[in-house]
Amino acid sequence: MLFKRNKLNVPPPRPPDLPFDEAARDALSAATAQAKKANASTVHAEHLLLALLEDPRGVPSRALSRIGFQPDDIKARIERAAPPRPWGVGAPVLPFADDTKGSIEFAMREARIAGVREVGTGLLLMGVLQSPQGVPFRALAHLDITPVALRAALAAEGKDPHPLA
Repeated sequence: MLFKRNKLNVPPPRPPDLPFDEAARDALSAATAQAKKANASTVHAEHLLLALLEDPRGVPSRALSRIGFQPDDIKARIERAAPPRPWGVGAPVLPFADDTKGSIEFAMREARIAGVREVGTGLLLMGVLQSPQGVPFRALAHLDITPVALRAALAAEGKDPHPLA
């Protein structure tokens, strides 16, 4: 057989993707708007983080405030650290860049570990801050926003419950 696959090299099937709650879907849409505003050709992790921090009363903003970081300061750091992306194409639908896809994968992994049924904005924040490909991870690394502290803050907010690691 010419095209026989080696069964040892076949990756296991992926579990089905978790649904996003309404606020997380809104944040993903807002990330696209952030990318268009920045004239980017794809939606990057920094656009997702800026979208998550748009609402000062949202779970991500409150959780960061709870652990001692002001959302406006974080937004200013991200806007300074984000590379200029002047090559936008003005498409009606922008694709997600690899760093954004990585952030979403980290968020879904956190949701599976926590045993929650929906990925919320808090878990998206966890994903953005853990994805090593993105600007937020590099720009905020020196702030020492640890996953453990963020999980505790999210649990205290009563959204996206997650056991402390």
